[in-house]
Amino acid sequence: PVLGLIVNRTRANQNHKSSFYYTMTGVFQRGADVIRANWKPGEFAPLTDRKLLDKAWADGTAASLAGKPATVEAAATDDKKTAAPLPFNLVRLQQYMNKKFKMTAQKTLDITQQLREKYKAITYNRSDCSYLSDEQFSEAPQVIDALKSVFPQSLDIDSSRKSKAFNSAKVTAHTAIIPTASVPDVNALSTDERNVYLAIAQHYLVQFMPEKAYQEVSVAIQCGDESFYARARKTTDSGFEAFLGAETTDEGESEDNDDSAFELLCKIRTGETLTTKEVIVNEKKTTPPPLFTEASLLAALVRVADFVTDPTIKKLLKDKDKDKKDEHGGIGTPATRAAILETLKKRNYITLEKGKLIPTDTGYALIDALPGIAVNPDMTALWSEKQAAIENGDLTVEQFINDLYGELTGMISDVDLGEMKIEPAAPAGQFQRLDSPCPSCGKHIVIRPKGYFCTGCEFKIWSEFYGKKITQAQAEKLVKSGKTDLIKGFKKKSGGTYDTVLVLEDKKTGKLGFPARAKK
Repeated sequence: PVLGLIVNRTRANQNHKSSFYYTMTGVFQRGADVIRANWKPGEFAPLTDRKLLDKAWADGTAASLAGKPATVEAAATDDKKTAAPLPFNLVRLQQYMNKKFKMTAQKTLDITQQLREKYKAITYNRSDCSYLSDEQFSEAPQVIDALKSVFPQSLDIDSSRKSKAFNSAKVTAHTAIIPTASVPDVNALSTDERNVYLAIAQHYLVQFMPEKAYQEVSVAIQCGDESFYARARKTTDSGFEAFLGAETTDEGESEDNDDSAFELLCKIRTGETLTTKEVIVNEKKTTPPPLFTEASLLAALVRVADFVTDPTIKKLLKDKDKDKKDEHGGIGTPATRAAILETLKKRNYITLEKGKLIPTDTGYALIDALPGIAVNPDMTALWSEKQAAIENGDLTVEQFINDLYGELTGMISDVDLGEMKIEPAAPAGQFQRLDSPCPSCGKHIVIRPKGYFCTGCEFKIWSEFYGKKITQAQAEKLVKSGKTDLIKGFKKKSGGTYDTVLVLEDKKTGKLGFPARAKK
């Protein structure tokens, strides 16, 4: 299923067809002040998948609102706080190290094992829990004092502060990964060991620092039948962020953190009338689903139920993790996910290119050859259901094994290897690729089932053209000299075939064509 996720995401990325959608920004006059606010789609807006695709509707609406009076429906300023992020569990630590240091999940796991076993510097490292016990809160002064050798600067730490991380009711078999009072000499650690240790220590210390405090002003404006909103923030106390830095931004509605925008919006009062100077139509382009990195794949594996459409399977996956605070219908465990990724790499099913996980030809072929239940999360859900049946006494282990043999026998008989070839693994981090560099940017061109793709720009040659498969040798000729030798059997639109050479018409995009006399 993990390989299936990577293959499906990569195909969705490569096959994405960009389209345009539209948003609107209202520009409102309040005396000498100009306020910009984002359009909020109403009940009757013609949305498709929550996006406005109808430009004519957007243009017409914008034109109809220009010059009209607008009413401030609501204006409010609130004091808010953001708590420090929880201490790490293994998956979140692996994600953090991959994002910040490009460290693989397996390497992070190996280093935590060293820190725990060799240096006794951290608590249990394979934990799936992000919470700490009340007992660990009572031990905090000793740990904080020991960490002063690592962080000698003056920090706003108060060991009596009890963050939301300290909650024995949310602790599972293990607690979050935190430092122990046995603090190592960080200068004697390797660079990678030091980076992992410092990340763990920093996310522990922020539990005893002030929360980030800020003011948030929000304004809702009504113009005709359309609603607009504006929001801005102003930090009043950086709190833990002064030490840790800002790690994440809120998803959803955009905000303006500019002090001038905050002060401007704070002047506005509910019930005021504004003048609509104009409504701007913004044209935007859809983007493909991003290729998986190790960090984003680990996040997906924790909540793989989100990728399942069958409601029964989705429920089974979520029920499996109902008592786990940091798992939401996932597959694998914190201790096994890194090993799964390394196995896929070693068997040449996936490779790493610019930090992205990409299937190899062998990986694509394997997924295409296997039955659907073997490459989707469904089997994990069904086996979990049977495990629960065993625990409840409704199914014996022997019955489960016999059923499993029967299912596997059926699956094996359904596998169609066809012309699948198992290729030897390429060197770590490399694709199979053409010998010739990209004619547009000079980077490598990698070989994929759907064609030949440049790793540095938009250049690509699709694997089939007018009914003919473009071989690797022909792709080499096109890239190197701009045309192939004579190719037989191109299909005419009217039926029949003809023979001609193939030429590279555009070195920037990889667009192919025929010599003028051969075009049909």
